[in-house]
Amino acid sequence: MADSKLRVFDYVDQLNSIIDRATKVPLSTRIVVDKQDLKQLLQRLESSIDPDIRSAKDIIQQYDELIQKANQQAEQVTSEANENARRTVDDATMRAQTALAEAQARAADLSRDAADKANAMIADAQARAQAMIADAQARAEQLVAEDAITQRANAEASQLLQRTHMDCDQYRINMENDIQHALQNADGILSQQLDQLRRLRQNFSTRQNEIQDEM
Repeated sequence: MADSKLRVFDYVDQLNSIIDRATKVPLSTRIVVDKQDLKQLLQRLESSIDPDIRSAKDIIQQYDELIQKANQQAEQVTSEANENARRTVDDATMRAQTALAEAQARAADLSRDAADKANAMIADAQARAQAMIADAQARAEQLVAEDAITQRANAEASQLLQRTHMDCDQYRINMENDIQHALQNADGILSQQLDQLRRLRQNFSTRQNEIQDEM
């Protein structure tokens, strides 16, 4: 049984080693493991638990054999008691009762001991199996939770990027509108200044003509 327990721990170490050496999926917390290696390791792990159950079955079989042997001994003692009863009935009866009581006590002790050992071994095997199943479920739940967090982060990043693009486009449109508005204002101001310049030139030419006429 000690060797079986050591093999179970060794297989658990091998399982952890497979997980540690597994190839990681880029940009995620997932890993890629060899399915065949994992199945073979689980089969060896399962086979390492079976000897405990077979040992329990052997103990129960030994218990049945001990009961049968005890019954045979009881029958033999009873036969001897009946044989001796022909000579001394009281003495033979006492011997038979004593022998039968001892046989029954031994059978009861053996029965309790075998049952206790069998129950303890079965409970231990079931506890180890449940612990390994719980650990595997916990690892699976952790991987699922980490994958959900990654997906949520990617979705939020995509939404943020989309909003950033929209903000940039809106900012560009606003800037273009502002520039166009500024150019329109500048064009208006330049037009007004040109009109004033034309009027000044016209006034200056008119004044020159008047001075020449006076001369």
